[in-house]
Amino acid sequence: MISLPAEFEQFHWMVDMVQNVDLGLVVLDRDCQVQVWNGFMTHHSGIQAHDAIGKSLFDIFPEIPQEWFRLKTKPVYDLGCRSFITWQQRPYLFKCRNVRPVTQQADFMYQNITLNPMRMPTGEVRSLFLSIQDATSEALVLTQQQSLK
Repeated sequence: MISLPAEFEQFHWMVDMVQNVDLGLVVLDRDCQVQVWNGFMTHHSGIQAHDAIGKSLFDIFPEIPQEWFRLKTKPVYDLGCRSFITWQQRPYLFKCRNVRPVTQQADFMYQNITLNPMRMPTGEVRSLFLSIQDATSEALVLTQQQSLK
């Protein structure tokens, strides 16, 4: 049996977690070029990582308003703080199919998104990562309750 260094095992586990977590993870540089595209994003968007990495977010999803999105990234880069996009503000950032069409009557996945700074050892923020949460169940319950009023 081959013994691997602990650091290699931890790195392998980290990559496995990023690829298999039930959360979309996308890393963007300051030019909005995709650096990381995890398995959740591949599964829900239908876009393979090799087709996303190195491309502009706006080339992959031309429906995203560039000026609006760049304003959302500004506090992340300028202040090093998180920024948020909730499904109530905009139902989705990435047009992804609803993967539970039988139990949930929605044509797309509602999303809550957090824009997180990624700091260099110097403290400089050169990239950010988006965490994309499927909020479809929550959105449908709330919209159904509102329609009953």
